[in-house]
Amino acid sequence: MSIHLKGLKSGDLGEVTLIVGDPGRVDLIASLWDNVESVVDTSREFVLKIGEFKGRRVSVCSTGIGVGSTEIAITELLENDAKMIIRCGGCGAWRDGIAPGDIILNSGMARSEGMLSAYVPMAYPAVADPLLLAKIHNSLLNTTNKVHVGIGLTSETYYHGQGRTPSIQTRFATPKLIEYWEPRGILNCEMETAVLYILGSLYNIPVANCLVVHVSRSNEKWTSDEDYQRLHKAAAERVLVAALNL
Repeated sequence: MSIHLKGLKSGDLGEVTLIVGDPGRVDLIASLWDNVESVVDTSREFVLKIGEFKGRRVSVCSTGIGVGSTEIAITELLENDAKMIIRCGGCGAWRDGIAPGDIILNSGMARSEGMLSAYVPMAYPAVADPLLLAKIHNSLLNTTNKVHVGIGLTSETYYHGQGRTPSIQTRFATPKLIEYWEPRGILNCEMETAVLYILGSLYNIPVANCLVVHVSRSNEKWTSDEDYQRLHKAAAERVLVAALNL
């Protein structure tokens, strides 16, 4: 029995497992499916459902925010024979010209130092499965979304580690991280993908991501909540079509 994904058993998961940060997005994605069953729904930030997408068994699990809870979810999915894991999440764009509503597929992730160093040294790459990422990219070319492919950054914090200044008086300065990383090829920043990519390499299963840009950090322009949900649902559908070769 998994410690956190209580109720999940070996053999429950589908051919593809999508992971999302927000537990509320599990139902949004599962609304595309038939014969939906709830496997985990009362364990902190973790909600897990399985169902059938165009006749194929699939699953979706929420991870909460950040690498800590994401490491727990991915590890317990792997313990229960997950075959392929794709993160369908959101991110902030750090490069000019990438607009809210665009899609980013990260081929690899830089990462802040922290708990991931418990697995591997910082020199170890955090990279997507290139063939899976290419299939998702080709599937998204059939949509009207603008798609960007490149390296992102996984941060372990939302505020200081992403160069955000909270509305709290402090005597220390917010680091200018975008100015440092963007010239070095970083397209976007989020909080989960690097742990997925490292665990995918260590346990030898295909992994990738598909992120909806919800804010452009250059002008702090955000997508509306309504558009954000619609874009996530459509992107998840294209990811499943690609991953299942439909």
